[in-house]
Order: sequence, then C-alpha cells, then structure tokens
Amino acid sequence: MGGTLEILDKRWRAACEVLFKEEVGPLEDYAQWLSGLTRQNVSRKSSISGKEVAYAINEYAEGSRWISFDEIDYGAKYAPLSLDQIKDLDSLLDAVSERACYAGNIILGNSGQVEKSSNITDSYFMLNTSMLGDCKNLAYSSRGRLCTDCFGVYGPGESEFCIRCPQTYRDKRCFEMWVTQNCSDGYYSYNLRNCSECMFCFNVQNKRFAIGNLELGKDKYIQLKEKLIADMVGELKRKKKLPSLMDIVAKSGFEKPAISAPETRQDGGEGKKATEAAFQKTSSLLFGAKLRGIDSYSSWLTRNGESMLRAKSAASGRKILFFKSALSPVHLPILTRAVTEREALELGKTARVSLEDAEGLALANAHRVIGSLAFFNMEFEEGTNTCLTECSTTIESSLSYRSGAMVYSKYCGYIFYPRSCEHMFGGNQLFDCSFCIKCYHSVKLTRCFECDSCRTCSDSYFCHNCEGLQDSMFCFNAKNLRYAIGNAEVGREKYLEIKGKLLAGIAGRLEKGHDLNLSIYNIGAVGRKPTKAGKAR
Repeated sequence: MGGTLEILDKRWRAACEVLFKEEVGPLEDYAQWLSGLTRQNVSRKSSISGKEVAYAINEYAEGSRWISFDEIDYGAKYAPLSLDQIKDLDSLLDAVSERACYAGNIILGNSGQVEKSSNITDSYFMLNTSMLGDCKNLAYSSRGRLCTDCFGVYGPGESEFCIRCPQTYRDKRCFEMWVTQNCSDGYYSYNLRNCSECMFCFNVQNKRFAIGNLELGKDKYIQLKEKLIADMVGELKRKKKLPSLMDIVAKSGFEKPAISAPETRQDGGEGKKATEAAFQKTSSLLFGAKLRGIDSYSSWLTRNGESMLRAKSAASGRKILFFKSALSPVHLPILTRAVTEREALELGKTARVSLEDAEGLALANAHRVIGSLAFFNMEFEEGTNTCLTECSTTIESSLSYRSGAMVYSKYCGYIFYPRSCEHMFGGNQLFDCSFCIKCYHSVKLTRCFECDSCRTCSDSYFCHNCEGLQDSMFCFNAKNLRYAIGNAEVGREKYLEIKGKLLAGIAGRLEKGHDLNLSIYNIGAVGRKPTKAGKAR
C-alpha cells in the first residue's frame, strides 16, 4: 500500500502542477472530495481469511459469503450433490447454497500495485478504483478505459491528467469537465466537443479561449484564466475541496431558454414491437415458455440494473429519457435544466456571457453569471439508429425498447450498456452477448440467465465469476465445466433432469406473478442465518 500511495501522490502533485500551476498538498488530504463523483466500492471481510475485500458491485445480498479473488482455488474439486433429494427450485437452492461465495478484489490480466479496488484489468498503480481497464495512475475513479493520471473521474475514456471529470472521451488536462469529448485544458464545463482552453462553457463545439461561451483573444483569456485558477487554488488549500459544477449551477437563477429546435426522433412503436417479439423468443429459449407483455415484467427486469429516469425539456417541455448511471452520482440540478440534444446545440450557438461578466467572473459569483447558459443535454445519438422506442444514448443500434447506452446492438429491452449484443433483456454492461436475460458485467455470453461477472459461457443459469461454462447452473468462481451444478459436474442425463425442474419452477413463477424474487445477487444469502455478531454463518 505504501508504494502504491507514494507513486500516486507524486502523480497527483504532477496533475495539480499541470492544472492549477502549483501543488495543493498530499493526495490523502483530498480523498473524500475526490470520491464525490464516483461509484464507491463496498468493503467486506473475507469468509476465508477475514481480510478486507473490495467490491465494485454493491448489489450482493447481506448475509452472503465473501472471498478475495486471490483466495479462489479454481482447481478445487467439489463432492457431488445429493441430487435425488431435489424435487423443485427451492430444494435445489438448499442443495447449492453452501457453495455460493461472491468474489471481490478482482484484478485481471497484466496488473500491478492495485489497492482497495476491484474489477480492474491490465492496469497499474490504482487506489480505490473499480471497473477500469488499461489504465495507469488512477485513484478514486470508476468505469473507464485507457486513461492515465486521473483522480476522482467517472466514466473516463482515453483521457489523461483529469481531476473530477465525469464522462470524458479523449480529454487532456481537464478539471470538472462533464460529458466532453476531444477537449483539452478545460475547467467547469458541460457538453463540449473539440474545444480547448475553455472555462464555464456549455453545449459548444470547436471553441478556443472561451469563458462563458464567449471567445476571447488569447492574451485576455490567459489573464482571466490565471485569476480564476488562483481563486481555485486558494479555496482548495483552505477547504481541501472545491464546489462541483452541479453545486454552482444549483445556486443559479433559472430562466427558461428562448430556443426552438425541431424534434428529429421519430418512432411509431416499431422498436417496442420488435422487442416484444424478441423477448418472447428469448424467454422461450431460456425457460421453455414464452413470456408475453414485456412491460408487465419491467420491475423484475430492471431490478439490480439501471433505472430509466424521465425529465422534461426546460425549453420545450418535450419528454427526455436518460439513465442515472449515464451521468454520475451527482446530477440533481440536471433534472430541472434538461434539454434535448438539438436544443442544446441551438443554445450553444447563441448563449454567451458579456465581456464585463467574463472579466468579473470568480468562484463566488459564477452561479450568477452562468445561469442563462447552464442547460444540460441528456440525449446522445451517433451514427445510424433505427426503430428505437424510448431509448437513450445510442450508437449504431436498432429495434430496441427502453434501453440506454446502446452501442452496436439490437433487439434489446430494459437494459443498460449493451455493446455488440442482440436479444438482451434486463442487466448491465454486457459485451458480445446474445439471447440472455438479467445478466451483468459479463462478456461473450450466449443463452444465459442471471449470470454476473462471467466470460465465454453458454446455456448457464445463476452463475458468478465463471469462465468457459457450458450447460451449468449455480456455479461460483469456476472455470471450464459442463453439465455442472454447484461447481460439480453431474453428467448430461442428470443435469437435464434437474434443469427441467429448475426451468419449470422459474417459468411457473414468472407467468403467474411476472416476477422472480431470486437473482444472482441474492441466492448467496438464501437460507443463511445471521450469527450473534450479525454476520452470515
């Protein structure tokens, strides 16, 4: 830990030199502030060793058993279950419950010097981080790839020397830049593309040397920038924190923006129709029963996933749909200042502060100056997108319903962040998957149900942290098994017999109540009783 923190402290000081022109003190002094925009890890005690284990996923049920990734023995052999005792779904759960153990401290690939972090791949010098890959020198950050020297960032992609920036792509040397792409040397701005040397700007593209959307001469901009940075440094040293962009906007006076932009998204419900047919096909493959009426299963499909939120455009009153995780944990001012993508572009072309306001801008009065600019685009669409009903943030996707952050995907419903997927329903963050229901944080799954943190599995049910499974169920922390139940291979004939009982129980409950109270996130606690100390036995 000492080596990791020592290296990261040096990189933090270097980042402050770049952004604020001087050091502001040790990294540890700013830990709480830097954690404010990110998804926090949850700490558990290993049921094996008692050591602290970090979990990037906090949906696992209390009372479950816990294990650190480095404590898993993938070569362990498990005794056969008493399968003759299994009569239905409940007896099957009783038989496998003692083998369920959720893994944390997941560090994969070529990684090193990773502390208090989980779901990290091919990364070095990481502290209090989660769901990051191909990164180096990050602390208090989550959900991103290919970044270096970033602190307190959420959803970064290919970015470097960024502090407290949510949802960046190819940004460099930025502070409190929100939802920005291909930007550099920016501060306290939202929804910028291809901009450099901008402060307190909103919904603009291709600008340089701008404050409050007002472009200035280089010398004038540098003069005002130096004054604003000195203001930030003084408050940082005194309070060990600065207000977020959302804190500032929350104090701004509200004026309805005088803009008009045509609505470009047209959908006659084709996406919903296609998704309904796909849902019936997928449920038939998985459960042997067609589940009809996808909306009647919405509560079940979105449980343990990402909820879709609704807002009205502050300009036109049009309905805007978005997912909470597409932003960051701090997003409340956005709800009253939301605009559509087209409206944001129009606003960015016309709204700007006066030269007098730009010259007088300071942290203390910024909320009064930017109130007429600070409106937030909640939608995003890139490439060709067709037959999408009530979907938000889509890239080259089609034939889907009530889904978000879709990339190269089709036939999806009630799901967040499917990439290169099809026939997917419920769940979160899935890559290269097909014909699955309620799966999470996994890659290359086919015909799976309730699988979490798995890779290259097919025809499997209720599995966690598994790789290379075929025709398996209720497996935890296992690799390369076939016809397995509770990590023990039982043979094709016995497996199909038990699978038939499982599917009959699942289909019956879903068809009757449109719900199932079991998930990969709570089966680890089924039948377990708290001890006097309040922990699972």
